[in-house]
Amino acid sequence: MFEMDKDAFRFGVTPVENCFLTDYLPAAKGDFVKVYLYGLMQAQRGEEMGMEEMAQVLFLSVSEVEAALRYWERRALVIKLQDNPPRFRFYSPMQQVLRQGTPLEADTGYVAFSENVYALFEDRRKITPAEIALAWEWVEDIGLSQEVVLMLLAHLINQRGVQFSLKKAEPLAVRMKEENVMNSDDADLFLRHEQAVHDGARKVLSRMGKRRMASEDELALYHKWIREWGFDQKAILDACAETTKGDPSFKYLDGILNGIRSRSDARTGDQVKKQLEKENTLKEQYVQVFENFKFKTSPAAARRLYTQWLQIVPHEVMVLASRTFSRSGGNLEDFQALLEEWQKKGLVTEKETSAYLFRVREENTLLREIFTACGYQARPTEKDRLLLQKWRSMGMNDDLLLQAAQQARMAEGSKLSYLDKVLQAWHEAGVTDVSQARPAAKKPAARQKQVSAQNYTQREYTEEQLALVSEDLIEEVRRNRG
Repeated sequence: MFEMDKDAFRFGVTPVENCFLTDYLPAAKGDFVKVYLYGLMQAQRGEEMGMEEMAQVLFLSVSEVEAALRYWERRALVIKLQDNPPRFRFYSPMQQVLRQGTPLEADTGYVAFSENVYALFEDRRKITPAEIALAWEWVEDIGLSQEVVLMLLAHLINQRGVQFSLKKAEPLAVRMKEENVMNSDDADLFLRHEQAVHDGARKVLSRMGKRRMASEDELALYHKWIREWGFDQKAILDACAETTKGDPSFKYLDGILNGIRSRSDARTGDQVKKQLEKENTLKEQYVQVFENFKFKTSPAAARRLYTQWLQIVPHEVMVLASRTFSRSGGNLEDFQALLEEWQKKGLVTEKETSAYLFRVREENTLLREIFTACGYQARPTEKDRLLLQKWRSMGMNDDLLLQAAQQARMAEGSKLSYLDKVLQAWHEAGVTDVSQARPAAKKPAARQKQVSAQNYTQREYTEEQLALVSEDLIEEVRRNRG
């Protein structure tokens, strides 16, 4: 006969006692409070509402609504009447007082768990209902046993002190579940390993000169190094030596260990120590090569190129090549081509290479004089040096070569071909001296005696000597490359 407008409830009031605001609200998550208040309103209205509809209205997921209702069940403000479809009855906090002193039955497991948690912290820290509720979620939602959770809390108190954050410790509870920690024996084994992680992280901080507790992020990194990457503690501590090259930190050390992991199989202390010594030696060597270049390149590129070039020539030969190359203005392709040329010539020792460079410098110097005498303008090449070696094998000294070059000056066509014919004729005629070649000709001024390449022992060059040799050799390399 009588009914109220369907929207009238929006203008009504849902009574909520102050004890809910003082005793229950501070410990509850905001979404849990939303579910309780909205459910209380709907219950007082007498309207049926499914969890899907409530989730949609409150902009929550169904699982979030279910978790909130389980929470209030544990606090004895909600009772589940049936499972399918789920039906709940809401109570106000005052009902526990007004029902003739008989409180509603609370979740006895949750109550017992709360008492155990309070006992762990005693009076050293005021543990809040919200924190206890979070730890209980490790039981209800993550799936750990109460015994395991209490062991975890005791471990955290012992390891980090009573003021640790339960929220930040939650990933540890998740990892225990992922590693199938089911009972106290499993938990003991897991937590002993975690203690080792904590102690190891503290040693790393001490090695870095830092006197403090490891942070959650630092512990997570140390755990990764040990469990996922397989480094032992000595390997990690040995790698700390590399952090002195910058600002020592776990992040810096993480990059160092990741680099070692990507470049080698070294995981133990001895292996990592040898690997780092090898890499530091390698760095010293490639720096010695690249410091002679005018252009700059990244350390990673320098290491990669140097390792590649070691397959062509030894380090000592490469250093000599870089010094020779330093003033040529060439590029990396030119330098590698120079190394490949030397490899073809069989230059595998510093002594052999030094003798070769001296011979090239001495022969090119003479060839320039010969070219000037015969009016030929060009850089000396390997082909020219082979021709010079042929003339010398015929017994032609430098003065004879210059005398023949003067005769070739007026020749038509190839000056060097004409010069070669003149010297061949002199050789067949037994000419060994300028006076025998042209008695009437004025004898050229005496030249400073050249040191034979075979007798060469010096290994150091002046910058001018190196520059002269470098320009000629790089020009030859470029011509050979086309």
